Amino acid sequence: MKWFRWIGLTVVLLALCAGLFYWFLPASVAAAFITARAHGLVLEDVSGSAWDGRAGRVATASGRELGALSWRLGRDAILGRTHLDIHLDGPSGRFDGHLDRTEADRMTWTGVDFRLDAAVLTGPVLPPELVPVGVVEGKVPRAELQNNWPMALDADVRWRAAAVKTPEGHVALGGIGLQAHSEAGVLRADIKDDGEGSLAVTAALAGSPLGWRFQGRLAPRLEDSALTHLIARFGPIGRDGSVTLQRKAGLAPTLTP
Repeated sequence: MKWFRWIGLTVVLLALCAGLFYWFLPASVAAAFITARAHGLVLEDVSGSAWDGRAGRVATASGRELGALSWRLGRDAILGRTHLDIHLDGPSGRFDGHLDRTEADRMTWTGVDFRLDAAVLTGPVLPPELVPVGVVEGKVPRAELQNNWPMALDADVRWRAAAVKTPEGHVALGGIGLQAHSEAGVLRADIKDDGEGSLAVTAALAGSPLGWRFQGRLAPRLEDSALTHLIARFGPIGRDGSVTLQRKAGLAPTLTP
């Protein structure tokens, strides 16, 4: 019977060791979890624990410095649940948000508040010779995603002191705002300038997992060769110097509810 006791004691000790190891997981474990979901980010100078950690340096894959990142991760992650608080602050701006994920294909962001240099948000859609300038501020009180599609969303994003550096020159755009709302998986967004820049921008977007539709108009408020070249990148220029945008793919919803 003694060997039963020894087996029982061994099992208890192993379970205790496993529990202690899990409780004090190093921050590098959470850092790997974060980078796997935030594609293109590099985390360095990692310290703390997986549950309460910090990365002293965060950069994009291209090497652009974003700042320092701190996080808090719920210990019920072992059950497949994610409760994550993120705070990023640095020379390129700041980002705050809370992520809840209780199912593999569903996640919810709440309290998202960010202020970032426009250049940080440059993606593969924008040609490398075009460099956005200004500050992008946004608030997303709640976003419910399923397979990364916003099933429910309210977002207000502002591109302040907007401008674009082009091969032909610097084009000042003033301020541009985007308001987006998604309900039952149908996303609708409106884009409009503040009337202070050289370019009048009006556009509307509607999308769902089955397709999307985009309609808009770009019109110059002044004569400028750099501005004309920028507008021409989006389509044929009309007699008044404007470009009409019409794009559609799949079974697109209407622009208005």
